[in-house]
Amino acid sequence: MTMTLPQAIISGAVQGITEFFPISSSGHLVILHSLFRVNEPQLAFDIFLHIGTLGSIFIFFWHDIVSLFGKNKRLLLAIIIASIPTFIIGFFFKDSIERLFGMPKVVGWMLIVTGVWLTAATIYSARSVKRWPNGSPGVISSLLVGIAQGIAIIPGISRSGATIATGILAGLSREEAFRFAFLLSIPAVVGASLLKAYKIGASLAATDALQFAAGAITALIVGVVSIKILLNVVKGNRLYLFGIYCFFAGIITIILL
Repeated sequence: MTMTLPQAIISGAVQGITEFFPISSSGHLVILHSLFRVNEPQLAFDIFLHIGTLGSIFIFFWHDIVSLFGKNKRLLLAIIIASIPTFIIGFFFKDSIERLFGMPKVVGWMLIVTGVWLTAATIYSARSVKRWPNGSPGVISSLLVGIAQGIAIIPGISRSGATIATGILAGLSREEAFRFAFLLSIPAVVGASLLKAYKIGASLAATDALQFAAGAITALIVGVVSIKILLNVVKGNRLYLFGIYCFFAGIITIILL
């Protein structure tokens, strides 16, 4: 069964929310497509959704992105360092991880892991006010966040949740961890999309392009709103709320799917 236009719009909205809320976009898309009974591979469609949310990041963080090539070159170096373990994990384990996208119960267990991660960061952050020296993370902090982003290719592990939580646990302030996590996602999303882009042509030939566009645009619009909401949640040290959600979503997924 192929995806209909309403299903594409719903998927775009889910992507726009879950890509940025720390509850795992890949995990929720696996669950959603399972509920939709969409059995055909949705690789090209998912790439378009990620392009949509990538646009949200550029809109929201435009001034930060521009500053990377001006006064904030130390942060750019930190992003490069953090991208190394992400690339290594993605390159060597991509094929093995992709098999998990058809296993909703695995997604359920990984959602629970995400919940633990977010709760631990909330507890630690309540007791720590550390900040980066010189306005940018150190090598160790950068590598730890990069490893977390690499692990987040597992469906059910939230990329934003893993990177923000790890940044906080590595000693970064909440707002700094938030900003670094999203700026770090740019090369990861671009790299992953380019790596799989050669498969898009065949998929587009067999699928209505309107669905791709609708999903991507919906993801972009919803994504901008979601980033703003998440920033307020992170500032208030309320990541545990998403942790509670992940616990319940994981348990329900394990039981029902």
